[in-house]
Amino acid sequence: MVWGLRGLSSGPLQSLAEKWVRSLSASSLPLRLFTIRFDRSSGPGGQKVNKTNSKCTLVLYHFSLCSWIPEEVRRQLKEKPIRYYARSSDSLVVQSDEERSRELNKQLCLEKLVREIKNSCWFPKETDEATLQKWKVVKTKAKVGRLKEKKQNSDKKKLRNKSGFIF
Repeated sequence: MVWGLRGLSSGPLQSLAEKWVRSLSASSLPLRLFTIRFDRSSGPGGQKVNKTNSKCTLVLYHFSLCSWIPEEVRRQLKEKPIRYYARSSDSLVVQSDEERSRELNKQLCLEKLVREIKNSCWFPKETDEATLQKWKVVKTKAKVGRLKEKKQNSDKKKLRNKSGFIF
């Protein structure tokens, strides 16, 4: 466990979440839980995009309740300013109109979501003993220095208040 980082858990839940993020891919996402909508695109394609619905909008409603996403990952995605999270509707919304094909745009949406999740999630590594020892020494030295300075200030103030002190 890393000191001073609130809310970060260590142990089996964290390692499961970390493995889940590492193994995440566009093909492993459960498409049946997403709402997929196709609209008219403003992307490349000329006259064709004016006639066909090729822009893909992928929506995952009730993001906070998605049990297939580990709790630690959901917490991190909600706390950080993730690009695709709509806080007002508690959903993830991803759009793509970069290609002329509906299926390619759908695949791009899934890849964007996976990339954003992988870039946003961070898991602390176990701190080795040498680093812990080093910071313990630094902390002790700082404490000793602070107490020494307090003692000097205290002595200085006592000297000011003593009456009849002869040099």
